[in-house]
Amino acid sequence: MRNLAFLLLLLPLGAAQVKIVAKGGGFELLRDGKPYHVRGAGGMRSMELLPPSGANSVRSWSIPAKPDLDKAHALGLSVMMGLPVSKPRQGFSYADEAAVLKQRERVRALVKEYKDHPAVLMWALGNETELRAPDDVRIALWKEVEKLAQIVKQEDPSHPVITVLAGTGKAHLVEAAEHIPSLDAIGINTYGGLLRLPEAVKSQGWKKAWLVTEFGPRGHWEVDKTPWGLPIEDTSTEKAGFYAKAYQAGVLGQPACLGSYVFLWGQKQEKTHTWYGLFLPEGEMLTPVDSMIEGWTGKPPANRAPRTTRIDVKGALETGRGWAKVKTGSVITVSVEASDPDGDKLQVSWDLRKDVSDNPGTGGDREPPTPVIEGAIEGQSVRIPAQAGNYRLFVYARDGKGKAATANVALRAESQ
Repeated sequence: MRNLAFLLLLLPLGAAQVKIVAKGGGFELLRDGKPYHVRGAGGMRSMELLPPSGANSVRSWSIPAKPDLDKAHALGLSVMMGLPVSKPRQGFSYADEAAVLKQRERVRALVKEYKDHPAVLMWALGNETELRAPDDVRIALWKEVEKLAQIVKQEDPSHPVITVLAGTGKAHLVEAAEHIPSLDAIGINTYGGLLRLPEAVKSQGWKKAWLVTEFGPRGHWEVDKTPWGLPIEDTSTEKAGFYAKAYQAGVLGQPACLGSYVFLWGQKQEKTHTWYGLFLPEGEMLTPVDSMIEGWTGKPPANRAPRTTRIDVKGALETGRGWAKVKTGSVITVSVEASDPDGDKLQVSWDLRKDVSDNPGTGGDREPPTPVIEGAIEGQSVRIPAQAGNYRLFVYARDGKGKAATANVALRAESQ
């Protein structure tokens, strides 16, 4: 902490001047007059690992605590500041005048309080607020976002303001251009769609700059399903290949793109505990981090993460790519090919959990964690619970140096 405090004393104080300017048929972000392409990550955990990885910015979905902002600044990281904009799908009504006015004043107060912090890069009004909103509700939402954008610009002319969309929709960029003219740029969350995002933005005639405010693996709505309808998660090795390909296609070299924030620099439960996080709960960085380091720096990391194949299951009733039907109370044998590009000795472990990937949550809504089913694993043998239902078997390959790979297989336990 003393080192961090000392570094803060050496860094300049006061707000950075940030603006977006036209350049060569596209746009450029300037921070204190210097070009600033966003090489960012979503989340403010383990921030100390970002600068050595080549990143320069973090995204917060809400206003961070001031110690976190100070830490980001001390590390040389800027922060995309999330401002609260309530979601119709969670019950907020934009016809409720008192609630709308309260939200406006909350936004105004937050901008006033934080606008002079030197870590601030820009303001993001809400996150995927339009998701699942009916057409008339969505238009009312956009019109209110315009009022909020005007408030932000009144209080802080030194930093751009955007709003963040859940993809581009059929015409959401067209609607944003019409109803939110005060935006300086637009943020777009996209996963499998990042491969085609520049074309999608162009097709809707968006004329301003844009950022990729979330991207990551193929989403749970974009992958193949088991015969019983649950999503089949890619291995961390497959994800790494997708991150690299999508970042190259959707971000690098796009003249109107100001940069991106990879999701998620941390760990969370969303359909599974390994789907979207770039870390395991114990802190190891997963294989896709290598793709981002290479994308940010142009070269692979010194210590590369392990690789895994899909899990092979023996003794099942029926198997397919990424899934198996098994008998309740039976014992199956599982295997996986795991390797390390640096030749590090790997520690391989397994666990079994209930499969909750049919959780109806959407847009990153909170989901409870899935505990390990104790006593199910012995070596590479898995005892299936006596209760019929959906389970998921996970494997982890760790190199002992802070990197790991993972894979899982969806299991359907049936009584005979």
